[in-house]
Amino acid sequence: MHVTQDEDQAHTERTERARAAILAGKFQVTRINPGQWTVKNGDKLPYVVALKPDQEDSNGSDWCCTCLDFQQRGPQVLCKHIEGVRLLEAVQNQPISEKEKHMEEKPPSQEGNQNQIPPGDQILWELRQPLDMSRVKRRQAPGKASVPYLEGFEIIDRANGIFRFGWSFDLVGEPVIVRWQKKILIWNQQEKRKVASLDADGNVQTEEVGIVYVTGKVTVELDGKMVSHADLGRCIFTGDTPEALDMALAGSVTDCLKRCFRQLGDQFGLSLYDKEIAQSAGVGQSKTSGSASSTRSQTTPKAVTASVSRKYGDGISVNGNLSEQEAFDQFKARTGTAPASKEELRNWLTAQKNVTEPATVAG
Repeated sequence: MHVTQDEDQAHTERTERARAAILAGKFQVTRINPGQWTVKNGDKLPYVVALKPDQEDSNGSDWCCTCLDFQQRGPQVLCKHIEGVRLLEAVQNQPISEKEKHMEEKPPSQEGNQNQIPPGDQILWELRQPLDMSRVKRRQAPGKASVPYLEGFEIIDRANGIFRFGWSFDLVGEPVIVRWQKKILIWNQQEKRKVASLDADGNVQTEEVGIVYVTGKVTVELDGKMVSHADLGRCIFTGDTPEALDMALAGSVTDCLKRCFRQLGDQFGLSLYDKEIAQSAGVGQSKTSGSASSTRSQTTPKAVTASVSRKYGDGISVNGNLSEQEAFDQFKARTGTAPASKEELRNWLTAQKNVTEPATVAG
């Protein structure tokens, strides 16, 4: 089969896309018989890849796929689904090149004390592995849909496993705390917009908000050399209480730790910054992460459906904060209608403090 330079480049691009999808855990390849596979790419319906019998050494002319790309350009250019199958079959059945070696190679053996710092080649092998998507969680982002993330304890636990506690995290300089006064806005049903909240004397009400910045660095030992990565962490807080500042300081340090480790690759969440991977990473993990998660989902169904079933009058959805969900339900049960905005719910809770102690709404 004659292949032009443009077709060869297109083929190479599809091979690299297939390799990236495999390493990111986006391709689910299932062999249904010796010459046929299904390839599921994320949430899309699976494609069928087939190879004519007794053509395992084929140069491409006997491969076919049901995807639109192959229907338009095949067999001169093989699609990424065929390339994904070929790469995985090569890993399982054939010798592989150094470039693809990390897809199959075994971790170097380590004898002696398990707490001993592992050799550099073992660390590099572990750092090259694709991220286990079962470790990924999702949270609601302000003004956005949910986003994937790794929890702080996951980062620390994985670092301990890879570096055998041969790492450190240090703050560089003192934390920076910035404070300012923010107007308290409430939803005006008549004007259909948010307006400043006024006190009994007609003065605009404000609340103190702030943000904490910390700079830190992570240092790891690799082949007897100390390697450092630095980054910035931040956390926003509301209120002037010691508790609010304490939580913000702890949050900014955790954020900094995670951002520093992110520079060490996929094991610490670097791939989650890829927009395509971020769309599906962590989706449905609560349904498949074991019996403990199943039990939690049965005992707290409201938390699972909060973003779908609860909305303020201004159209903003209630986030995943369980205390906010409970307060929202209390307001609706007593008044017969949903609060017009989060500010109205907060003001209502403040008025109820003399009667009961409901959950507070997170800022």
